[in-house]
This record gives sequence, structure tokens and C-alpha cells, in this order.
Amino acid sequence: MASHPLEISESDDHRVAGRLAAGFAALLVGTVGLMTLGALVRAHEAGLACPDWPLCFGEVVPEFDVKVAFEWSHRVLAGSLSLVFAGLAFVAWRRPGLAAVRGHLVTTTLVLGIQILVGALTVWELLASWAVTSHLLTGNAFAIAILMCGLRLREIAHPDAAVPPVPSATRALVALATLSLLAQIALGGLVSSTFAGLACPEWPACNGGQWFPSWRGSVGLHLLHRYNSYLLWVLIAAAAGAARGVHGLAGPTLAALALATLQVGAGVANVVLGLPVEVTGLHSFLAALLVLSTATAVRRSLRTPSAVRRSLRTPTAG
Repeated sequence: MASHPLEISESDDHRVAGRLAAGFAALLVGTVGLMTLGALVRAHEAGLACPDWPLCFGEVVPEFDVKVAFEWSHRVLAGSLSLVFAGLAFVAWRRPGLAAVRGHLVTTTLVLGIQILVGALTVWELLASWAVTSHLLTGNAFAIAILMCGLRLREIAHPDAAVPPVPSATRALVALATLSLLAQIALGGLVSSTFAGLACPEWPACNGGQWFPSWRGSVGLHLLHRYNSYLLWVLIAAAAGAARGVHGLAGPTLAALALATLQVGAGVANVVLGLPVEVTGLHSFLAALLVLSTATAVRRSLRTPSAVRRSLRTPTAG
């Protein structure tokens, strides 16, 4: 018996959605790499190695030294990832059966546009702390948006309405951990952009055996970043404990807890070792993964069976 055209269309949509989900996963890997490379640009003090934007010394391909190579490669990778996203979004948008992902694509496009503008502003404003911090925040927002596109496409490729509700207390813990993480990213950007990474050159104390010598200036900023990391770890641990046995939530919260533990260790190593470039890059890499695992947990905590059923009613070509 011949298959109904609608069934063929749905099957084809699921297959394309699966391939696009894999494409977005690869794009996410590249985005995390870009964020890590950005941290290395900062660690090498190469943020203004190309003093103009979008060109570098007025050229598409300038003469290279180490710093110019870091900054230029960061820009090239950013541009390449933008083109990859444009290609994936174009393919997804054209298929009526994937209409459910269009909202995510629009959001991601808007975030990408803002990220490009903020990236230009970091150069035009000579690495002003507000611009550097905004660039970090929007970079993480873009990574989250890419993740959401990929997860939505995967749901279309493999529909599963079996999503039990998350207890309200667990959802609240995930939300508190997310707020603490958002503050931590902003504080990390400010610590980096104001060169406060060694304002407290000791650990676990801050300076001269004092734990709280001051809450002003770079020392206060460093202390806020340091102690909020401990609070973040506690909140993530509580969320992971509460999420045990919760379908689809236990995994990302446990991953977040492992990453938060490694992140605290990398932060301590940064202080004790005097901000070595390798540890700085690792610190940013772990932070990006922590953001993504937490975003996955937030998405799952907000999903309800009725919302999943509605989302699976995607239009198909008729």
C-alpha cells in the first residue's frame, strides 16, 4: 500500500529537522570555541590589536604578529559562524513543516545582530568595561539561542510528549541558580575588563590574610565575583539534589554541578597561579558550558505536558 503524501511529508520533515539539529549542534561547538578564543584575545591583551572595525588597519587581511593574529582570527571565526547560522536558518525557514522553530530563528537573528554591534562597540569604545561586559553577556545569549534552536529541531525530529511536570520547589531552585549565574557572568566580565582578577592575590583569604579588606573598587568587585561563585555552587547543588529522578532535568543539573565545581577550581587556580593564559581560557570555556547546561535545565523546568503537546502540533506541507 502506497504511503499517504502527508505521511511522507512529515517523515521528510523529521529527517530534515534531525539533520538541522546536528548542524546547530556543530554551530554551538564553534560558538563555544569562539567564546574561548575571545577570552584568549583578552588574556593576550589583543582586544585592540586591530584598532578599527570591521577591517584591521584598513585591510581585510593585515600584516600579522601574535596579537593581531588572535584578534583577526576571532573576527574571522565570528563571521564564519554567522554565515553558517544564516545558511541553517534559511533551510529551516523554507520548510513549512518546521514552522515551530521560526520563533527561535528570529530571536537568534536579533541576538546575533546585537552581538555584532556590541562587538564593534568594544573596539570603537576602546574596550570600555561596559562594552566588554555586554559583549560577554550577548555572546552567551547567542550560544543559548543556538542551543534552543537545536533542541527544538531535535524535538521535531523525535517527538516525545512524555514530559512529567517539574515540582515548583525544584523549579524555584533552578531559577535562583540561573539568576546567580547571570550575576556571575556580568561580574566576571567586569572583573576581566577592569583588570580586577588579581585584586585579591590570595586564596581563600583576599590580601594579607584578610578575608574582607574592602568592598570598594576592584577589591570589592573581585570579592563579589568570588563569593557569588560559592553561592552559585550551593544553589546548583541544591537544584541538582532536588532534580534527582526528574525526567530530563537530572542530567543537565548534574552536569551544571560538575562544571560549577571545575569552574570554582579554575577560578582558584587563576588567583594562585597569577592568571595564566591557559587557565583563563579554561575558565571561560567552563563558564560557557555551565551557561548551556543551566539553560537546558531552565528550559526543561518550564516545560509542561500541555506545552509539549501544543509545541508538537507543527504545520506540515499539505
